[in-house]
Amino acid sequence: MKMKKIIGVSLVVLLGICLLGTYFVQAEEKEPVVIGGIFPQTGVAANIGTKEAKGVELAVEEINEFGGVLGRPFKVIIEDTESRPKAAVDAAHKLIDINKVPIILGCHTSSNTIPTATYSNSKGVIQISVSSTSPDVRNIGPYHFSICGLDDIMGKHITRFAMEDSGKKKWGIFVMNDPYGVGIAKEMEKEIKRQGGEVVSLVKYELGKTDYRAELQRLFAPNPGGILSVGWGEIAAVQFKQAHELGLMEKIKGVWYVPYVGDIIGPAAIPDAIEGVKGLEYGYGSPRTIQFVQKFKEHYPGMEMISDAVRSYDACWTAALAINVAGSTEPDHILKVLPFVFSMYKGASSVDLEVDEDGMQKTQVYFAYIVHNGKLERYTKEAIGG
Repeated sequence: MKMKKIIGVSLVVLLGICLLGTYFVQAEEKEPVVIGGIFPQTGVAANIGTKEAKGVELAVEEINEFGGVLGRPFKVIIEDTESRPKAAVDAAHKLIDINKVPIILGCHTSSNTIPTATYSNSKGVIQISVSSTSPDVRNIGPYHFSICGLDDIMGKHITRFAMEDSGKKKWGIFVMNDPYGVGIAKEMEKEIKRQGGEVVSLVKYELGKTDYRAELQRLFAPNPGGILSVGWGEIAAVQFKQAHELGLMEKIKGVWYVPYVGDIIGPAAIPDAIEGVKGLEYGYGSPRTIQFVQKFKEHYPGMEMISDAVRSYDACWTAALAINVAGSTEPDHILKVLPFVFSMYKGASSVDLEVDEDGMQKTQVYFAYIVHNGKLERYTKEAIGG
């Protein structure tokens, strides 16, 4: 009877308004319910990971304002991946072996998520991926879930968008040599061939370098008509700066496309070097999104809000909801109700977060953007995907 009552209350809340705190028992001075988060706070992906942590921070604040979890305060321990798989795995070991968390949020990038989620899955601990999109994450195991569409979805849509927008048939692909880069490159290559095009250069670069001129010259040597590339933060800043200095950006003006194009905009980016680059971003625009964006700007003035922060916020909320619906902090109890919570939760990143039998998002909506004066501007009004 108690479980039915919990599920019934949660269902009413999830189908109604987005915040559920009205139905929570007011948190008393009790031991907090603790989960973990693994995000890059330092290193090449810190510009994204720090914002992902802020999204979690906002969710925790809201959840505690509305009574916490199971009538107790809610807390997320954030660990730093240092933008490196080894540090990410060390963080997972700490959260699981020492802090005994039932759920981990993160990581950023598939190269960090695959080893951390493989370990958490082996320990029967749930991990909700926020920004890891390699199709390889699908095979990690039953305790792993994703709150974003994988690159079998994005790879298809960014490539189709680029080819339709540019009319070009010969393409160069430029990706990092890791599970994320290799995975999305495969999907791009498939779609280019499906659309009657040709991949004339495919260059995989190593992370952590300061000079990518040789790789860029190999990318452009066969004279591609357009470029599909993947990069973020400091890595993207270096690559676009050097492509600009080599005259390659002028050569390929208007036909350089990037999935998750917002990731190339950051403190290190040079506006002239990324001017005119186009790409896709996760589509969101619900009333819940507007509420989140407004709160993010109020809490963190001067910090650019990115879609990764919205997804980490939603991941945190779904974790808290699942614990409440399960009425337990036992991972196996939470696991049983988490797909139900995903299907009912109306998020800020998407109103539809239903997962498939592997715990991966069934659909994903994107919007097209162009970089102008160092900022993202909507390029087309129509949503892509869904």
